[in-house]
Order: sequence, then structure tokens, then C-alpha cells
Amino acid sequence: MSVPSILAEILAARRRRLAAGELAPRGAAAIPSDGARFLAALGGGGPRVIAEVKHRSPSAATILPDPAAALPAVARAYRRAGAAAISVVTEPDFFGGELAWLPEVKRISGLPVLMKDFVVDEVQLDLALSLGADAVLLIVAALEDETLVRLHRAARERGLAVLVEAHDGEEVDRALAAGAEIVGLNARDLRTFRVDFDRVVALGRSVPASVVRVAESGIHAPADVERLAAAGFDAFLVGESLLRSGDPARALRALRGEGTTEVKVCGVTREEDLATAEALGADWIGLNLSSRSPRRVSVERARALCEASRFARGVVAVVAGSSVSEAEAIVAGVRPDALQWHDDYPGRSGLDVPVPVWQAVRVGRDSLEEAASWPADVLLLDAAHASLAGGTGETWDWSLLSHFPATRRLFVAGGLSPRNVASAVSACTPAGVDVASGVESAPGIKDPARLAAFVAAVRQGNRVNQVEREKGRTGG
Repeated sequence: MSVPSILAEILAARRRRLAAGELAPRGAAAIPSDGARFLAALGGGGPRVIAEVKHRSPSAATILPDPAAALPAVARAYRRAGAAAISVVTEPDFFGGELAWLPEVKRISGLPVLMKDFVVDEVQLDLALSLGADAVLLIVAALEDETLVRLHRAARERGLAVLVEAHDGEEVDRALAAGAEIVGLNARDLRTFRVDFDRVVALGRSVPASVVRVAESGIHAPADVERLAAAGFDAFLVGESLLRSGDPARALRALRGEGTTEVKVCGVTREEDLATAEALGADWIGLNLSSRSPRRVSVERARALCEASRFARGVVAVVAGSSVSEAEAIVAGVRPDALQWHDDYPGRSGLDVPVPVWQAVRVGRDSLEEAASWPADVLLLDAAHASLAGGTGETWDWSLLSHFPATRRLFVAGGLSPRNVASAVSACTPAGVDVASGVESAPGIKDPARLAAFVAAVRQGNRVNQVEREKGRTGG
């Protein structure tokens, strides 16, 4: 068996650490391993992505700077954007990984987790169990047949799922002979680092339909996923393109064909509604502190809800009809990630807060031409109302977004519901949509079924947009 030189170096380093006792089990896992859950996560409809956490690699250098600090946000982003599972690269010498990352990612994301490492001994399987890994990686090129069979059997006996990675036809045959239930076909040549999808598509034909086929390496665009899915692949292991994007949730949604429009659930007053929003992948939570709103919560209550909303990309405190000093006190007391301001824009009001400002634009009252240049991080366009600041249940002409330059980050609010939000997304492709009354059974009480239908409709609207863009590119 010929082993590429870089792989030989990595394996030698792992064996040295193994001999030094550094890869011994770490005690009982806080969240036990569940290989069956990992395997089940790769089934079902739609593109199933195993999203990866990786600091660096021999072929791509640094991918995720300061991974320890970035880890919580990345894990939450993958959960929000619908990752099926997360791969955590734990090898330290060549990939800069840390074993401690794995249980943290599992705890934060709540998703099944793969320990992506170079396993050469059963001790590492026990280590994986002690960390709570749900699956391990076995690389055919790194193992003799007897060792591959033995390690695969030992992992399954421990309840771990096994992703068996192959690079060519001979390795696929060896993986199947070892009893592989999940075969990862790596498009990257270990000798040249070149990515070749044609080779992977051809290899995929040799894997029985009863075996889960995972495409690995070099996947950067929705077209890559579409091509590989059409060739029979069930799941896709993707890391570099997501981590380098600057917004892993946005990149993962785009890769899965769900577009990039974010969802803000506004006027939340209850923890159970936060749980529903988390399960559905909501990006932003809005807490209303305006005296004009029937969804108003106190500063103390908003602070508690804010702490319970850390699954989201951020929490927005909504203020209207308050003085600048009151708004600044709300930010200090609640500590949100942004302030949504419904009065005169910051440059005119003197508002000065240490968080981004989402400026409400009252369509039908404010000049859209002037609003396009207002100094705010986000412009939220809502229907004007004589007494209410948001939650009006009234829609407006979404085509008016054409007044704003493409560089402005725009959220659409006002009368959105499961029935019309797909049309709004298709009409104007905003950065995000904001819903309150459209998913409620009463003010401040979100209806789980309506909220689920709303999020599904946003994703559907994005899929329609993507299909139309593809038609435009191909002339179809």
C-alpha cells in the first residue's frame, strides 16, 4: 500500500502522540455518543451538509483564524442554517485542531458531531467516546486491510458511526469490504491536492445505493452540490468555503439552495417562542421595549429573553417614542446586539449607542430617496402607521426597494405572513424579513405552526429566486 508523503507524516505524528499517551480517553462525555443519530442525519430530503470546523490545512493554510474565539458563533451558524452534522478537525500538528473543541461544538450546536482525525488505534475510538463524538473518520489510504476492518468493527461495537474515506476505485472496494455504511469520496488528490469532481462522480457509481455516499473537498457553490446530488450523493462535507465566507450561515444556506434572506422574529415575549424560533433556524430575535407596542416587555424581562436568545445571530432591542437617553439606557440594561430605532435617524436625533443601529423607514411617510443615505447599519422598511411602531399588519409596495442602492442592507417588515412572504422575497430579495403579528395567535404570542410555515415560505421564496437566476444565466 503506497501512502502519500504528507499523509505518512501526519500518521507518524499521530503515532508519536499515541505512544506518549496523549490520546488516552478523557473520562465520561457530558453528552454521550450516538452513532445512529449521525447516520440518520445523513438521510432524508434536501442536501445534507456535514459542515466543518477547521483551523488550517496543509493545502489551504489558515482557514479559520482564532478558532477558539470563533467556535461558538460558527457552531450556532451551522445549526441555524440547517447543517445535518458538524465535522470537527481535531488533529493538532498539521491542522491546528484541539480535542476540546468537539464537546463544545456538540453542546452549542445540538447537532451530531464527527471527530475528523487520523485514527490508527482503538485507543482513539475510546477517546472519541470520551469526547462525545457520534462518528469517527477512517481513511482507507492510511490503513492496511486488517486494521481497517478491525477499527471499523470496533467503532461500530462502541456505537460510533464511521465515515470511511476513499480516493480511488481500489479504496472504494476496500471500504466496502470492511463493511462501510458511509463512504466519503474525496475529490482532492492527496499527492497533488488537485480537486477533480469528474473522478468523484465516476467513483460514486461504484457505491451501492444502500451505502450513504458523501462527497468531500472542493465544494464551493450550489452548482457543485446540484451536480453531485444528481450523481447520487446523499451528503456533502464542506468546510473551507463556509469558513472563509465571513458568514457561515449565509454561505451554508446558499449552498443548500435556500438563498440568503434572514428571518427576524420580532415582538417575542416568551421563552417557548424562543425555543420554536431556535428549532426553525431564526436568525434574529426582536424584543420590543416601545410604549406604543402591545408586545412591550420591561428592561428586566428583555434582559432575560436576550440571554436566552444566544442561539441567534443577534438580538435587536426595538425602541420607539423614547428619548435618546432612554434608548441609551435600554441598550445598557438589555445589552442587545443591535438597536432598532423608529424615530428620527441617528444623525438627526443625536443617538449614540455602542451597538449597530437598525433604522426604521416608514414607507408612506419618510422620503425613500433621503432614507437611502441615512447613516444606519440596517434599514428596516415598514408600513407607516399613525400610532404603532411596527407590528401594524399592513403591507406596502415591495418594488420600492429599487430606490435603495444594492450596497444597503435592507430588511422588509409590515404585514408579512406565511401567505405572502415568499412573494416579498421573490420580489425584492431583501437581506432579511421581519415578522411579528403575521405569526401570532395574540399580540406577543407566537403560533408555532404559523412561524414554521413562515420560515418555510422564506426558504421557498429563495429557491424560486435561485431557479430564476439560473435560468437567466443559461438562457432558459
